[in-house]
Amino acid sequence: MAITDTKLLAALGVLAALGGALYLTNKKQSEEAKTYTLGAKSSELPKIEISDDDVNKINKVTLHKPGKDGGAPTDITLVKKGDAWRLEQPDAEANQANVKSLIDNLKSLKVSELIDSGKTEYAKYQVSDELGLHAVFAKDGGTVFEAYFGENGGRGQMTRIAGKDGVYAIKGYSDYLYNRDLKGWRDLTLFKFEENDVESASIDNEHGSFSFAKKDGNWSGKFKAPKGTSGDIKRFDSSKVLDLIRAYRTLNADNFADKSKSAADLGLTTPTATLVFTLKDGAKREVKLGSTAEGTSRWVEVTGKSDFFSISSWAADWATSEEKKFQKEEAKDDKDKKKDEKKGEKK
Repeated sequence: MAITDTKLLAALGVLAALGGALYLTNKKQSEEAKTYTLGAKSSELPKIEISDDDVNKINKVTLHKPGKDGGAPTDITLVKKGDAWRLEQPDAEANQANVKSLIDNLKSLKVSELIDSGKTEYAKYQVSDELGLHAVFAKDGGTVFEAYFGENGGRGQMTRIAGKDGVYAIKGYSDYLYNRDLKGWRDLTLFKFEENDVESASIDNEHGSFSFAKKDGNWSGKFKAPKGTSGDIKRFDSSKVLDLIRAYRTLNADNFADKSKSAADLGLTTPTATLVFTLKDGAKREVKLGSTAEGTSRWVEVTGKSDFFSISSWAADWATSEEKKFQKEEAKDDKDKKKDEKKGEKK
């Protein structure tokens, strides 16, 4: 065999050996990679473990939301007193359902991915002290859960968990539950009553005085103009009284006045209208209407409430209406007759 052939065979042997070694290395790496299952990776992620007992013991929630574009930040503090939640500032009853939904959501939170293990990317993912929505859920004797929530994307909600370095993606987070404004945390229910419990109603406004009474299930209506005598409402439409009641049977405010505002500031020293419902048990629901608030809403003072609120124009218009609001539409023949009479007067 020639020397050249011998060298060639040796080279092929070395190449085969190297190829075999590479194959074995790749095979080993592939087998090791298979051991890195999703379960194995998930086991390394922090767990948000909040028990029903922890949820039931939460009695304080604080939410700090940084202002956007130079605006003022929003701070919400909710405190449980007895069985009810209240806002700390201003001191007012909280929307119980909204607070419950927020706290119940804690049990849905789950860390799904490690985004960055260090501290340098906090600002990038908007979970820094300055940019993140800071939420603290506390109970007597300690904190149940604390986190900073930032950017939201396809990978989940970017989150920094207090006490742990790094940025994590969390599933189950609801931005809607955490990002309500102050109005969204306040109970805006002014009063409730059953439609069939109303026995009478009265309205006093610039157009005159209305009185409605129910007897044997049927409504009657009277009207007195500012400089006139009292009498039955002509072409009275009793269904309009039912519409009035339905507009107020579950009266919710659409906003509330700042504590610095007085009754005079809101036009409530001399109300534009006063509406009173009297119920079967003698209880009354009274609403005084003032000046226009935001848009077409009206400021109101409601018996039993220490603050001033605004209600929608749809409800307010019933209290500020004229007599025709409670009348059936005039028949065409009667309209034509009146037109003819006016023409005759002109001649």
